[in-house]
Amino acid sequence: MKKLKYFSILFTLFFLTNYAQVNYEFYGALKLNGNDKTIITYRLVFTEQNGKISGYSVTDLDGAHETKNVISGSYDKSKKQFSFQEKEILYTKSKFNENSFCFVNFSGKVKLVENTSKLEGAFKGLFNNKTKCIDGTMSLIGSNKIYNLVNKVNKKLQSSKKIDAKTKSESNPIKLIDSLKINKLSKDQNLNVFWESSILKLDIWDNGQEDGDIINVYHNNKLILSEYAVTNKKKTINITLIGKNDIFKIVAVNEGKIKPNTAKLELHDKNRSFELLATLNKDEDASITIIKKPAN
Repeated sequence: MKKLKYFSILFTLFFLTNYAQVNYEFYGALKLNGNDKTIITYRLVFTEQNGKISGYSVTDLDGAHETKNVISGSYDKSKKQFSFQEKEILYTKSKFNENSFCFVNFSGKVKLVENTSKLEGAFKGLFNNKTKCIDGTMSLIGSNKIYNLVNKVNKKLQSSKKIDAKTKSESNPIKLIDSLKINKLSKDQNLNVFWESSILKLDIWDNGQEDGDIINVYHNNKLILSEYAVTNKKKTINITLIGKNDIFKIVAVNEGKIKPNTAKLELHDKNRSFELLATLNKDEDASITIIKKPAN
């Protein structure tokens, strides 16, 4: 019995050591080669398990061209060799042309230490057909290191007697970083989402203070939700998708008691989901285009 118990402990330790999943999150920027040296904000979120990397990247955080991609790669801990490739677009605010997207391909020496690592080096840009587009350099910092620095700044900010309470609240750097994780839809913006199933399950709710925000929702110009008062309770709609591209439009009927009109939306597709926050003034609208992926 003692030998069996000892073996069981060793096996558990071996399993935890070799198969434990580690989560990573990085923030920073891509600097493109060329005359203008364009800088693009970048977020990288992935897990490493037994040397395999899987996760996603977000380019142009909260910008007009924000794009989320699936990534995959590998990590050799003994050689500190890390690589990943952007493979598939999940959503983008850019006008969609499959052949025009340049995917990041990175390989370099990196010591992954949870979320305190730095991730720096050159990357190659490749189109979907593997032909070259534009290269550049990547400079990212682990989220733990960023939050530690931001917490120190925020403590000084909040303890300052020279700054009023409203400014302290609005200037909170922690809230600013957290807001970058939210996919926001503003006036006249369109989000292209790449879809697998023929059904869309849409949840709508107010994830903050209920203040009387009212919205209209259209599917291919047909009103499917009229003057709906957004509350903390989720409203669920199941919609059958009609063609290759289905367009949903959200219109702010009012601004409630607190500007702007805000509605949290979650789109469900088979085993994945997409969250976003529509922030609109009265009579403004934004849209979501569901692009049906071809069957394999």
